[in-house]
Amino acid sequence: MPVNSNPKPENTRTFIRPLKRTYRIIPLLFLIPLLMTLAFCRKSSSGNQESSGESFRFIFMADSRGDSLSNPVHTEVLNAIIRQIGTLSPKPSFIMFAGDMSYRGFIGTQYTFNAWKDLFAPLTSKGIVLYTTIGNHELTRPVADSGLRLVNQQAFQAAFSDNPSNGPAGYERLVYSFNSPGNTCFFAVLDPYYLTHDTIPLNLGGHINGTQISWLRSQVAQSKAMHKFLFIHTPYYYVYNDPVEPSTPDTSYTKLWSLVDSNKFDLWACGHSHLFSRRTVDPGVLPSPQTNPLTPAWKNNVVQLLNGTCGAGPDLYNIDPAVRTSWNAHNDSLTYYFSVIDISGNIAKVNSYRGYTGAYTLFDTFVVTK
Repeated sequence: MPVNSNPKPENTRTFIRPLKRTYRIIPLLFLIPLLMTLAFCRKSSSGNQESSGESFRFIFMADSRGDSLSNPVHTEVLNAIIRQIGTLSPKPSFIMFAGDMSYRGFIGTQYTFNAWKDLFAPLTSKGIVLYTTIGNHELTRPVADSGLRLVNQQAFQAAFSDNPSNGPAGYERLVYSFNSPGNTCFFAVLDPYYLTHDTIPLNLGGHINGTQISWLRSQVAQSKAMHKFLFIHTPYYYVYNDPVEPSTPDTSYTKLWSLVDSNKFDLWACGHSHLFSRRTVDPGVLPSPQTNPLTPAWKNNVVQLLNGTCGAGPDLYNIDPAVRTSWNAHNDSLTYYFSVIDISGNIAKVNSYRGYTGAYTLFDTFVVTK
């Protein structure tokens, strides 16, 4: 389906309300100098053209799960972040949450999705749209070794019916894309755990099947957006050798990064590892243990933004000091994160905040310029 080429389906949301047009008769003699003034004002003091296009902001975060059946969501932390987001000015247009919202997707006699979604009511009631990607914990039942469950996936699709449904058949509301109202930004969500049947073992590292890669390639080919963003639960690059991930690299991620790199995406935004890290993936970046050892030297400087805990217990592994510096990695105890992305014409500015249950403070900033 061409992006934004057909009427919007009923369950697709526009995250910025278009301004109503008001038509007025303007005398020609007034209009001409006004246009000249506006053209002049678009120049910077140095004489260079300033960025043009739409401006808006959105939030990215992931992994709010608690650590037990009795504490499925770390609500103390998540509520503190929600309160802080509610104070931002200008108001964010949407939130993208990249999976692992609850310790289990099904606990007791019910799924945990709607209760989690209700926590965001202070923001969604203000018109801030909530988008979600699925994580591995959404697919699990109370018994951990029961594997990833198809019924959980189907319940997730039903609970988050407001996610767009323009993905491949069967992947509705799990794999999808949307554009900003001015079409300067393209956003895509993928699912590394897509199920057609119950799966054991868990395969926590995930896999990106060919259906999703082909679909994303088609979507990108139809997009003329200046900025492009991929949201997915799992990282491509890990900043430590996670013992729970598969020891054999999954080459599907290399195929996906090749697509993202060749199409000059701004961000690969993910969670899964419970820490914060970000790095511009330039030709000098070597593959990590979980990626294909034949990874080529990437050319187009896509940033991996791993913002992997807004409640999940931080991964307190010892990270090599050189890796910690080069990947700008942070995994302090009792510290959680969220990122604010501001789009202004050809500039995407990412401000990331850290804290616990009180006020969150800015600690990392970077800019992507197109």
